[in-house]
Amino acid sequence: MSSSSSPAQTKRCQYCGAAMVLQVSKSDKNRGKPFWKCLTSYGATSCNGFEWVDVTSAEADQQADTYDATVLNMLKSIKDLVD
Repeated sequence: MSSSSSPAQTKRCQYCGAAMVLQVSKSDKNRGKPFWKCLTSYGATSCNGFEWVDVTSAEADQQADTYDATVLNMLKSIKDLVD
């Protein structure tokens, strides 16, 4: 799976509070689907925080703030690549 992210594309893990990064699935079943992955998912003290991104909800909240607009633009770019 890809690990592309930027500081504007982060949120906190609901399980451990660590930062999460927005990634895009490359698996056959979920190719192109964005998801959040906890940064502690890579170490010995892994919490395995994971959350699929609901594209419909992101589109509905498009005008919420700069953060949401940034994520929405990324999701639209991903959707264009997949379609």
